[in-house]
Amino acid sequence: MSLVGCFFTPHPPIIVPGVGQPSDLALVGGTVKAMRGLGEIAARLDPDTLVLMSPHAPLARDEMGVSPAPSYQGSFMHFRAPQVRLEAPGDLELVQRIINHSSSQGVPASLLRVDGETMELDHGAMVPLYYVTSGLKRAWRLVLLSFSYLDMDAHARFGTALGRAMESSSSRVLYVASGDLSHRLLPGAPAGYDPRGAEFDQAVVDAFSAGDWGSLLALDPALLRAAGECGYRSLVVLSGVVGVVEAAGRKTKNRVLSYEGPFGVGYLVGEVEMAQLASERKAGS
Repeated sequence: MSLVGCFFTPHPPIIVPGVGQPSDLALVGGTVKAMRGLGEIAARLDPDTLVLMSPHAPLARDEMGVSPAPSYQGSFMHFRAPQVRLEAPGDLELVQRIINHSSSQGVPASLLRVDGETMELDHGAMVPLYYVTSGLKRAWRLVLLSFSYLDMDAHARFGTALGRAMESSSSRVLYVASGDLSHRLLPGAPAGYDPRGAEFDQAVVDAFSAGDWGSLLALDPALLRAAGECGYRSLVVLSGVVGVVEAAGRKTKNRVLSYEGPFGVGYLVGEVEMAQLASERKAGS
């Protein structure tokens, strides 16, 4: 079936009802509305498997991470909302495809350690999944990924490997890149304040909106350091994924659904729309 769509999402637990109070949710109303919109889009895309890259998944310095977990579970217990829970089986066939394609691309990738049969989901995965899966009408599988301290070229090549693995899958796959932008937008922000944080966020939003992956990949490393971000590597991997889709002749279109940073951290919600697969166009005609 292949890749049916790509999302870029923030992951602050405060946007989840039960974690964030009504007054908090009101301050991030644009983000909440956009994330609910992604849930509606995901329902229309009707995926079999979600592949999600989380900045807070276990990280290896010199290898990209791919989880071989047979199952996943998670909650917001550590954020005072244990009643908000998710669970899903893994997609081990797709895991092996990702590892194989990474090897063919010369990108170091390893299987994340899983204690037992079930892997606990971090908030970088839980927040996007809470919204993205909210409207799904049938069971779905999950593959969790993590990035590394490898250079940006390696992350882009991993995106190429990942894109090829998802495109060759027999399942309908939806890719979710999780990441927050600058953590230094305001005085009192979680990582301190730096005026270049807003400069970084504007550059990312403009490049994503225009589908200008070249400009995104060319951002000054000094600007990244000043921004104190945790989403840039997710975007670099996403650029490789989209490149595979476009190389196969499928048109893509980027949409920014929302951007805001009321708590000093930049939250970008975006979608990469993909042309319908030829097989699906034929089936629907």
